[in-house]
Amino acid sequence: MLASPPNVQAASYVLALSDGFGIVETNVAGANNLTVPLNGAIPFLIGTRITVAQIGAGTTTLVAAAGVTIRSRLGLVSAGQYAVFYLYKRGTDEWVASGDLT
Repeated sequence: MLASPPNVQAASYVLALSDGFGIVETNVAGANNLTVPLNGAIPFLIGTRITVAQIGAGTTTLVAAAGVTIRSRLGLVSAGQYAVFYLYKRGTDEWVASGDLT
C-alpha cells in the first residue's frame, strides 16, 4: 500500500473525508483549531483513524462541531511543536483523541 503525503494546513482547519487514515500537519505560527465535523456533513467510517502532527509553533486545539463528542484522557490541545496525536472514530458522532495532548 502506498502512503499518501501529509495534508499540510497553515490555518485552522475542518477535517475532510480525504484525511481518513492519513496525516494532517498543522504548520501554523499561532494557536489554531482542528474541527471534527458532524457525521452528517463528513461521513467518516467508524474505525477511521487520523494522525495529527503539530509542525508549527502554534498549538492546535481539537474542536467538536455541534453534536460531536471528542473523548480524551488528558485534554484536547496539542502539547507543543512536533506533538503527534491521533483521532479514532468509535461511533457515529463520537471520537477518541490520544497521544501528545494536554
